[in-house]
Amino acid sequence: MSSQPLLLSLTEAAALLSLTKQQLYELTRSRSRLRQAIPLPYVRLGKRLCFRRESLERWLAELEAASEVCGNEKQYRNEKPH
Repeated sequence: MSSQPLLLSLTEAAALLSLTKQQLYELTRSRSRLRQAIPLPYVRLGKRLCFRRESLERWLAELEAASEVCGNEKQYRNEKPH
């Protein structure tokens, strides 16, 4: 069994993602989540926001993959036919 906790606090998740607590909190707000193509995964336990490390790692991988796809589309549009 892993010695790492199942859930990370807002502070721990922010540190993992190199964000401030306020930046991370803003990503969880409903107004912000509606604008996100890939919403940040979290659970609310009472008033507390919690994050699974595995979910955050998967979210980052999805963002990275989406970024690469967008980059390839931009490159394709910018290429001039010969």
